[in-house]
Amino acid sequence: MQEAIDLHYCPTCRNEVKSFHRFCYNCGSYLGPSQLRLHKDRDLQSAFLFFFIYLFVCFIVRFTSLFNNYNNLFWVEILLAVITLVYAVINFRNIKQVLLFRNFNWERLAGCILIAAIASIIINVVISKLNISFFGTDESFYERYSIYSMPALVMIYSIAVYPALFEELAFRGIIYNYLDNFMDEQLVVIITAFMFGIVHLNFISLFWLVPFGILMGIMRKRFGTIWYGVIFHFTFNFVAVLFDLYKNGYFK
Repeated sequence: MQEAIDLHYCPTCRNEVKSFHRFCYNCGSYLGPSQLRLHKDRDLQSAFLFFFIYLFVCFIVRFTSLFNNYNNLFWVEILLAVITLVYAVINFRNIKQVLLFRNFNWERLAGCILIAAIASIIINVVISKLNISFFGTDESFYERYSIYSMPALVMIYSIAVYPALFEELAFRGIIYNYLDNFMDEQLVVIITAFMFGIVHLNFISLFWLVPFGILMGIMRKRFGTIWYGVIFHFTFNFVAVLFDLYKNGYFK
């Protein structure tokens, strides 16, 4: 009886939709009241306010000279972490399920780590060769961190630990949850992936960041937790750190 009550169809294309959806994933038709008022939707407002705050901070970092050293960049990371945690606390009741490590499986975890490592090696090798071929130089993060007594540890924290935790919480936790309240979940996976790619403010990197974000979203959707995405993200970036350190002769 419950299934019959919850069964809905798009009036335009007759595609089956969920009762809480406001748009048809198949044709894009609006499913809510006759007067469309997206500008008054609190979830949409909250999602994009959070996204634009995040984007604005990243824009300042990317296009000013204030954060060429990690001493200043560290405080930006703290700021973004605090903003993310504030939103997480506000939405804790709605996102607490994805903060649990659900559907745990050792084989799945091992596969996640292995695929992330292989993908990271391939992408870093390709990017390195493209940089040398087209720009005559190979960009490295090591120089920014080399002034510290333990540059490898600082790089691992800044490039691997911090993004894995807070970017996944931000995009596959908070924003994903806001959009999932009125969009088809497959569409949410794609939109959050593009948002994730955009905040990195690197057009060329979009070609791998968007698929990366889609994969993180699929794992969040499939397993009901952000933690497989966190582990994948950490492994991917950790291998990138090792690759960068190796290029700069750190292990010699």
